[in-house]
Amino acid sequence: MKLVPVTDDSLRKGEPAPFDVFDGEGRLLLAAGGVADTDTLKEAVENQQVYIDERVSQEWKRAITMRLGDMVRRNLTLGKIAQARMGQNWRESQQNGRESQFLDTGFAQELTLTEEWESLLRVMASTLRDPRPDADWLKRIIRAHRRVQDLGARRLDGSLYFLIHESSQPQLNYSALHALLVCLVCQATARILSWPRDWIQAVGLAALTMNATMTRLQDLLADSDATPSVEMRQEIERHPIGAQALLQACGVEDPLWTGAVRWHHDWQQDSLPFEELSDSRKLARLLMRVDIFTARLSRRRARAPMSPLQAAKRACIGPGGKLDEIGSALLKAVGLYPPGTYVELASGEVGIVVARGVRADLPRVASLRGADGNMMMTPMLRDAVKTPHRVARSVLANEVNVRLSHDKLIGLI
Repeated sequence: MKLVPVTDDSLRKGEPAPFDVFDGEGRLLLAAGGVADTDTLKEAVENQQVYIDERVSQEWKRAITMRLGDMVRRNLTLGKIAQARMGQNWRESQQNGRESQFLDTGFAQELTLTEEWESLLRVMASTLRDPRPDADWLKRIIRAHRRVQDLGARRLDGSLYFLIHESSQPQLNYSALHALLVCLVCQATARILSWPRDWIQAVGLAALTMNATMTRLQDLLADSDATPSVEMRQEIERHPIGAQALLQACGVEDPLWTGAVRWHHDWQQDSLPFEELSDSRKLARLLMRVDIFTARLSRRRARAPMSPLQAAKRACIGPGGKLDEIGSALLKAVGLYPPGTYVELASGEVGIVVARGVRADLPRVASLRGADGNMMMTPMLRDAVKTPHRVARSVLANEVNVRLSHDKLIGLI
């Protein structure tokens, strides 16, 4: 996330912030919708010594331009135009992810899949950093979950590609990105397991909220190479209980959802036969496995992402040392070479997986670098079903130095 200074009067002391506000180091000072409640923060806002995500800044400026143009077309007085403000409507649009929902112009601007996920990531980061035991916070979580379901249903391969690739890159919103990825993968895996609809819903919601009480700590540790302190370890150990209590305080009564959150770090359940587990423990096992698998594909300051095969060894193998129900379904859901990871083909080309294939080991790959080591002018779609394009090995993200156009690559699918 690139930050730029707030340069207009969009932030006013005593009024709700229309977007997330950060300090110069990228730390969240004020979540969207919040009001500065300390003299220091009020002074910073009043003097505009605060920062905003550059992408949000661009959207804000574009929205203002469009709205002012509409007001001019409607022949409103200069006084009314000068008094125009965009606050609550802008915040609601950011939570829902579409500029068209805060504009009164009567037309919508379609977002790309990448923009949809980037928007949702901002919403989740803001929501998870400010957990509140009230109905409004819960509604934001449920709205986010619906969007994950919608995006996954429309473009699952493209969604996996974007989230897994972004997880392998340095970024400030580790906890929110991880929650979205776990939610997407859990629900895709649950469908392969032919779980009932209420189970699929519950495990997805559990994925979004399992770390709700340690989001800031998780973001801090992901961006640090320091060893967690004793206090930090205690917070990590307590977070499943804390997250369950938060959900119950919000009025969540679903035992599948709260139970999955409570037990998603309980390794003892993994030694029992799957059929002997209670319903909530079955969900917890899936959540735990996907949590581990996706975390190992993610970059931390202290370590690079693991290869998919390394990640799968711990997440997909059951107590008998073989693939179990969860592991088998997980590999079917994402593949041995998941979208968003890099591979080298038998031909010597290096590329990024953009979609799963007919088999877990036969993905569809966008070749980026030729066998001669030179970058290709245009990415070429390869299907690993064909012998020259079979995957020879995984390639770690830090071995590939290339600037990607996500929308262009997703468009190859």
